[in-house]
Amino acid sequence: MKTLQVKFLNSRGNHLSGKIDMPFNEHIKHYAIFAHCFTCSMELKAIANINNILTKYGFAVLRFDMTGIGESEGSFPDSNFTTQIDDVVSAAKFLDENYSGPELLIGHSLGGAAIMFASKNIQSIKALVTIASPEEPANLAIKLKRTKDRSVKMGVAETEIGGVKFNFKPQFFKDIEGYNAAKLQKDIRLPYLVLHSTADTYSDLSNAYTLYNRANEPKSIVSLDDIDHLMLNKDDAHYAGQIIAAWAVKYLDGNSR
Repeated sequence: MKTLQVKFLNSRGNHLSGKIDMPFNEHIKHYAIFAHCFTCSMELKAIANINNILTKYGFAVLRFDMTGIGESEGSFPDSNFTTQIDDVVSAAKFLDENYSGPELLIGHSLGGAAIMFASKNIQSIKALVTIASPEEPANLAIKLKRTKDRSVKMGVAETEIGGVKFNFKPQFFKDIEGYNAAKLQKDIRLPYLVLHSTADTYSDLSNAYTLYNRANEPKSIVSLDDIDHLMLNKDDAHYAGQIIAAWAVKYLDGNSR
């Protein structure tokens, strides 16, 4: 695939860094956005490996660093789930104004929750894919309960995630706890693919079943079997990419709608 480096502004005036992975021959059929997992970045190997497969099916996929992550501007302690949603919407606006409106949203872990909420504000979207995503964004606040308690007590709390230290303010937890995915899904009527692994030790498989059961038709669910949460194995990511591509073209190429 061919990769193009880009920068674009979010609604708060921060420059976000991104990359568009596209077919080497630049014969693009569809544009997509890939939202990374919480505190990850666009450089997570799994994203590039999945996109490598998608480009073979004619997809151009924008991956980018959210506010305060990686090469993007902004303060991570002042970011939250709302800003993540807004960043996805800003990415879609960038594609729409400079290339073509994205038709597919893909989100990994908390990024999956973000793309679902963002989809309500992106008119061009025709299909959604979540990978290893929580049934509710607020699940993260439960996992970080000790961090939440310390942030409330001290005003800010430092926590190490994936070997990197991040600071959290109480506003982060108040914000994410205000979102209700169950209510949102009642109103989403887009083709939806749920991917999750039975071996995921970070996000239990039950999350996938809940997301799938709440979703409106058409919907699909695929077990990724023995694959870790971050899909660090290249072959595992390629497998996920094949599933996404084969599923997405069914809806985006107009064969079933």
